[in-house]
Amino acid sequence: MAELLLSDSGPRHRGFGLVLDALCKLFALGSGLSLLAMAVMSLWSIVGRTFFDAALLGDFEIVQFLCALAVSMGLPYAQWVNGNVIVDFFTNNAPARLNALLDAIARLIMACFSGLIAWRLYVGLLELKDNGDASMMLEIQTWWAYWPMVLSFALLAVATLYGILENLKKIKS
Repeated sequence: MAELLLSDSGPRHRGFGLVLDALCKLFALGSGLSLLAMAVMSLWSIVGRTFFDAALLGDFEIVQFLCALAVSMGLPYAQWVNGNVIVDFFTNNAPARLNALLDAIARLIMACFSGLIAWRLYVGLLELKDNGDASMMLEIQTWWAYWPMVLSFALLAVATLYGILENLKKIKS
């Protein structure tokens, strides 16, 4: 996947598509950095606990936050490059226009659910902020970790809607 992020195979998209492409790649990079931070933090905690009898306080809480960020921030790019799993057993020999139509319908469902999840995450963020919810060990406010997830699912919805437009072009041609 790293080669996809760094490759420059020419402009596949124009205008708003270029902006979406850059944002999806940026979020994927954030996802990878979150994974890297989780690995470093886990290693630091394990080595500290094993050899120095000094565990990293609150490592579990921070790893939870980073895990949620890594998963949600990777979704827009996976959708953008059509990296999601597709079961095409029945449509393998179908005409290209039918496949494009079915893909557009699936993308519409994905966009609706992504928008719904972004909205509900935002509502949850506001409730957590109002309630002053904090992690147990480090007492970090938990609402801040919701912002990247809200933005990730909103970007996923927008990127998916853009993909529908691409599918409609295939259907018309």
